Amino acid sequence: MTQMPMPATEPELPLRYPFEPGPWGTPPLVVHWARRNHPVCPVVLPSGTQAWMLTRKDDIAKVFADRRFSRALAFDGAPRMAGDDFTSVPGSVFNIDPPDHTRVRQVIAPYYTRTGVQRHRPMIEDHAKTLLDKMASGLNPADLVETYADPLPPLVTCDSLKIPTKLRAKFMKNFKVQTNLAVTPEKVAAATKQITAFTGEVVAARREDGDRDDPIGALITAHEQKMISEDEVHGTASYLCVTGVEALVSPLLTGPLTLLRHPKQLRECMKEPELWPKAVEELLRYHHNGVLGLPRIALEDVELHGTLIRNGDAVCATMLGATWDEAHYPNPAKFDIHRTTDGTATFGAGPHFCIGAAFARLFLQIACQALFTRFPTLRLALAESRIPWREDLIFIRPSSLPVTW
Repeated sequence: MTQMPMPATEPELPLRYPFEPGPWGTPPLVVHWARRNHPVCPVVLPSGTQAWMLTRKDDIAKVFADRRFSRALAFDGAPRMAGDDFTSVPGSVFNIDPPDHTRVRQVIAPYYTRTGVQRHRPMIEDHAKTLLDKMASGLNPADLVETYADPLPPLVTCDSLKIPTKLRAKFMKNFKVQTNLAVTPEKVAAATKQITAFTGEVVAARREDGDRDDPIGALITAHEQKMISEDEVHGTASYLCVTGVEALVSPLLTGPLTLLRHPKQLRECMKEPELWPKAVEELLRYHHNGVLGLPRIALEDVELHGTLIRNGDAVCATMLGATWDEAHYPNPAKFDIHRTTDGTATFGAGPHFCIGAAFARLFLQIACQALFTRFPTLRLALAESRIPWREDLIFIRPSSLPVTW
């Protein structure tokens, strides 16, 4: 039995987010402490807002399915992580509750089924190959952040959403600020305004080109058929752009790092490629990469584990708490690609279960397999203990990851 790590000293309440990552990008130790000792735990967000943090899988699933907790936070004064980020954008499928959420989600859902995302396999493979060829012809050692993990997700997202070529430079530069916890609220709000303007340009360009066979095209068609509003077109298009960047960059760093730290299991994947999907499931369970989930708000008083969550209180659910919950995952601190459990809980539960789950799985399977197939002797170029970690982002990731081959 692998011992669950705990903080060296008792944390003071309320906790203050962001938390220091655990070893090698694993969950912050304070998350394990809260799950065991304080399942409804007060935490102060970078914005200064106090929220309740949930860390147990059953509690998280219950709250995610409970209509007394709302994701409709596109109003002034709503709880924010650091500032007016994409949770403040009106009309986004991320920021509305059923039945409106159901109506908008059904427009884009066909493009994110297991079958629907397979159309992108050749495109993802081509982009991965191009970047890895460039990496092979460049410096050795190389930084996996600069050469592979940072550039691949934007390329894939631009193609999957058919973002016009002339607008792609704007796409690349605007999205990192929204997930940064250390910048000022003013900078977060300015970035959101820039992204909203960018999305407006994308939607306008897509209306002109007439191509409707993709998520943004489907949103435009649905608006023309009076199924959704103009805000819902722009807000949901913006959400699809935002979540296609940093949410994929981080696992493309923590994933290869964790496989390099478990060479026997990596060799198994190389020998038996059919194991790659299982490896990705375990990577998703093991890391998730987002520490504290974005806020929901209680619509009435709710009691949980003897704690009164009052009407108007913010509630955050850490999916790292769910996927390391010992009640559901035996030996959660042990990385094991042969688990009988999977990584589904990392994508949430209830009506807002991540619509991009199948896309993320496909992307990571292709990207990780391509990396280690192209560089079968890949290894870290510095000691594990010297890998620098960022603590200013929503997502856990190294600031650089030097590798050699």
